[in-house]
Amino acid sequence: MANRKASIWLYKKIDGRWRYVKPAMGRNGKIKPDPDAAYYVRYREGGKMVWRKCSSAADASVACERQEAYLTAVVHGLTLSQTERGNKPVLMSDVLLPWLEEYRLSHRPESHALMEQTLNEFHGWCHKNYIAKITRVDLLRYRAWLIEKKRSRRTAANKMLRVNQFIRSVLKLREGEGPVTIKDGMFTEEEPTVYNDDELAAFFKECDSYRLAIFKTFLMAGLRKAELENLAWDDVDFTAGIIRVTPKKDWQPKTWEARDIEVPDDLLTILKEMPRRGELVFANSGGHKYTHSWDDCTALAQRAKVVGAHPHKFRATYATRLLQNGVDLKTVQKLLGHRDIESTMRYLARAESKKVREKVNAVKFGA
Repeated sequence: MANRKASIWLYKKIDGRWRYVKPAMGRNGKIKPDPDAAYYVRYREGGKMVWRKCSSAADASVACERQEAYLTAVVHGLTLSQTERGNKPVLMSDVLLPWLEEYRLSHRPESHALMEQTLNEFHGWCHKNYIAKITRVDLLRYRAWLIEKKRSRRTAANKMLRVNQFIRSVLKLREGEGPVTIKDGMFTEEEPTVYNDDELAAFFKECDSYRLAIFKTFLMAGLRKAELENLAWDDVDFTAGIIRVTPKKDWQPKTWEARDIEVPDDLLTILKEMPRRGELVFANSGGHKYTHSWDDCTALAQRAKVVGAHPHKFRATYATRLLQNGVDLKTVQKLLGHRDIESTMRYLARAESKKVREKVNAVKFGA
């Protein structure tokens, strides 16, 4: 009989060696989170043992349950292609897992993680299992719900369009035939928010040396969160004064995001004084990847009484200050790793406002 079982495993360092171990379970029957471990779902695919990485304990639980449902469906012949050939309704519960698996094999891990999170979130929110019955109104309401949950309009639009992409794919619809269109995802681009000098001074005053290095790197190199988390010591050229964003074994930046970033001497001095805990610059005390910049930023900002703080705001501040100090737009585009110049131009209005105010103050309007 074919193997229909999937199981959850942790990959963690025990007594100096990396091992796969079974997770500890709480009294509620759920997995106890382990911040120093990576989560995997293990299952057999034909004669091959597959280890699928998950983002959290909750993600692993959902993925394990869905994988077992998929393996059972395959054993009974309930595949997507047979469902289509029989002209039966396409069910979300039948096609979601195999579609996501195909998406995982053909896209970057980060893209797959975003798609998986979005579709699981939408499936839980919408409660419609028949995909053909998901309407334009459902997707527009999903976008509105996300905005009510304090997600940005950009994020809400992107999530709505991801669901639309999934629906078009499984129903084999042509471009423009999905419930919504690109036009439905359009929104007015909000002007980026940045930190002022007082906010930065108050924020950094609350940092220990480790977090000072983290958030100074965000500010002085303009890195994205994933770029900072995957920054290795080999990526820091102290002689040339350059930080490089490069592909790693378990992380791949988009082609245009791989780049060399010229950084100031002040940042290099801070990095030189950091202890080396492994290959990664910002490894945690156990030598593993640091992934808590968002939570740390929120906690530090609360103590510093800085409103609206988040890691990406340091990147916006970095871009704005480069432009304010005369760095040309194309160079800023290169340093930020933007695919198109329009993305960089978002920071121009904020950068120019200071210069405009200085010129206005210099005007003599008379008595």
